[in-house]
Amino acid sequence: MREAMGTSNYIEPDVAFTLEPSRRLAAFVVLAAAATASLLAAMPLPGWAGGAAAAWCVLASAHALARHAVRRRVHVLGGRSIEVDGVAGEIVAGSFVAPWLTIVRWRPASSRLVRTVVVLPDMLEAASFRALRVVLRWAPPA
Repeated sequence: MREAMGTSNYIEPDVAFTLEPSRRLAAFVVLAAAATASLLAAMPLPGWAGGAAAAWCVLASAHALARHAVRRRVHVLGGRSIEVDGVAGEIVAGSFVAPWLTIVRWRPASSRLVRTVVVLPDMLEAASFRALRVVLRWAPPA
């Protein structure tokens, strides 16, 4: 099959890569937190409610920054199975694929809850990013 399609255009159904921390994602999280804080400051809330909402905003943005500031090893197998940092699972419906952003929704084998992996172009090599998008876009439905 590889000879028929040509080796330059063939995309393997298995893609393995390491996600690096993204400056774009960090900037987006910081800007979103600042915008939320400014909206909270402009709202006529009681002091305790404003403080609680501001604390939640700070904690949520810190959690998002910490979660996406580490290297993650991802291996997509055949477009439907995935392994993230050694945890095997299945890709579920609802993943988003675009040239500027890819969001992989997956469920670990030992869990009922769905997790996400956010992938921006500055997190990995261009060829790996393209291969991931092609595999997710054209993989048969689960």
